[in-house]
Amino acid sequence: MRMLSSSLESAQRALNQQARQRALSSAMGGSPASSLPLLATDAGSAPIRYHSQGRTAIIGSEARVRALASLLTRLPATAQLPVALLISEQDNSALVTMDEQHLAASESLPAHSAPRDMLALSGHLGQFSLASDGVNLAAALAPQGAGSAPHFDLIADLSSQPLNQAELPPPGYLQAGADIIAELDQLVADAEASQESLPQLTAWAMQFAGLIGNFDKPNYVTVNLDTCAHASAGNIGCTRCLSSCSADAIFSVAGRRNAHIEIDPYLCHGAASCVSACPTGALSFTQPPAKQRMEQIQRLLERYQDGGGLYPLLRYRLEQSLASQTALASVDQERCLDITLEEISATGHDEWLAALALGATQVIVELPHDLPAGQYQQLESERRLALTLLDSMGLANAASGEPRIRFVSLPATLPQMDTREADPLPLITPLCVALAPGADSEEEHQPSQPIARDWLLGQPQARPGKRERLNRVLDHLATLSVADLAQDSVAVPTGAPFGVVNVDSDNCTLCQGCVAVCPTSALSANRTSPALSFTQGDCVQCGLCEQACPEQVITLTPGFAPQPEVRREPQLIKQDVPFPCISCGTPFGSTATITAMQTKLASHAYFQGDGALRLKMCSDCRVKDIWHEMARNPDAQLKV
Repeated sequence: MRMLSSSLESAQRALNQQARQRALSSAMGGSPASSLPLLATDAGSAPIRYHSQGRTAIIGSEARVRALASLLTRLPATAQLPVALLISEQDNSALVTMDEQHLAASESLPAHSAPRDMLALSGHLGQFSLASDGVNLAAALAPQGAGSAPHFDLIADLSSQPLNQAELPPPGYLQAGADIIAELDQLVADAEASQESLPQLTAWAMQFAGLIGNFDKPNYVTVNLDTCAHASAGNIGCTRCLSSCSADAIFSVAGRRNAHIEIDPYLCHGAASCVSACPTGALSFTQPPAKQRMEQIQRLLERYQDGGGLYPLLRYRLEQSLASQTALASVDQERCLDITLEEISATGHDEWLAALALGATQVIVELPHDLPAGQYQQLESERRLALTLLDSMGLANAASGEPRIRFVSLPATLPQMDTREADPLPLITPLCVALAPGADSEEEHQPSQPIARDWLLGQPQARPGKRERLNRVLDHLATLSVADLAQDSVAVPTGAPFGVVNVDSDNCTLCQGCVAVCPTSALSANRTSPALSFTQGDCVQCGLCEQACPEQVITLTPGFAPQPEVRREPQLIKQDVPFPCISCGTPFGSTATITAMQTKLASHAYFQGDGALRLKMCSDCRVKDIWHEMARNPDAQLKV
């Protein structure tokens, strides 16, 4: 594969543009010459429906609440909005300067005063519950014309400290920002202020008119409890999704035996940071499914390289991003293969590493200027983890020092009359190119041949799960490294789903309690003899085994083993000889388990004398011996 050291020649730039257009057309299913199947359509699920009649609660200081209510009555689109006023803050100085017209316009509206710390708000568009000291304010303050209703449809929060603290508040909850409050304070003092002088406040108030009616949205995220590592045997394990959700839409729900994860689809915004954070793939995104996006990434890179393009950049960007709104130079955009997302946080280290393993020279993630802090922190933790894994194999940076995964920030507005563009990115040699079936090197690859797809995604009828797919990517990346891979595990960022389970084998009884709770089968038992094995590549460090161990001989050590044979091969932790039943001779447990039982029950009244022998019997023989004893000695029934 021919590489150009510092700049791209005009002919190659033109070839890159053609290859890019071909790849993008193929990924969208628009190329009639494509030999690959079209991407599967989103099967989706039942839509989530909101119903709103516009019942609105305005919360804040009295002057601001009445001024906003007055404005809503003046706007034709919101004049008929059923409104209730909730005064949660005192601002006497603003009341003194408030234009009396606001009082006249709002004095007929239902109103109530309650301090903020006594208010409890929950719900979403069409179903907001607002209570004060246990009193349902929606029923008590039913706006005129709305009838009796147990809820509000919309919330206008003018408070200095918002009632809802989520970074992504629920639909129907509109919090006034600093700019809107500034214009509202102007309106407080001057009821005749024109709408033109209050552009942001007017636009914000007009949003309420657009939130009346029926609204549908997809059910963005689904949960597979069979592979979830959150809880087992009454213990709490992984909580990564709970801490990553910017909408506070994920809950740990206590059950009869175990807690489980539930997602409130009415609060979920589809940011999908929880899906990126989930190490087992128990959470899956439906818009589109992760497997479909992996197919798209693979298709883009294959078609681009097949068309003669060099130095492919895989770029993640928002769907609404303008073509001209970018932080990249033109020469770099010509080799960008775009993955468009509704939310930029709907991607993570597993996808980025797969892209590099499939031939991308670099992964670019465009961050919008208004990205919530929580989503940025989640993306940054994913980037740190990806670079740590790459660095353990000597692949994190190119020879020039340029990182393989790069974040770029988009400006808030497009620069006006500025023809300057960003400096071109350094050209980085890709780690590999997509190889045809049977090809052992880049030189053997023929562009006209179909590209091998099975090593990562597997056959359509047997797609690997998220963790297995990641393991395949890491295995492949290890083969591309020219560095000497460390035998021992390397340090990983806090909370990373990689590490080792340490077992004190001398005190382990092989009860297999840890195996029973392991959600990924990282801990496994032997089918023919008492044994415990551990596969590091499958461990997500959920901690369930550590909590479930009755002997408390398990601890966790975070880390990543770059050598595939260390990470992927099961390591025998302990093996014991089977203990045969002293009555029938059938093996029914390990010697260590029976010995531990005898030690712990040595002082128990029931297991004295001949009763102690029952600890050495299988379950069938133990029951038979008890019945024989009761037949010989009926008084023995009193001990049962």
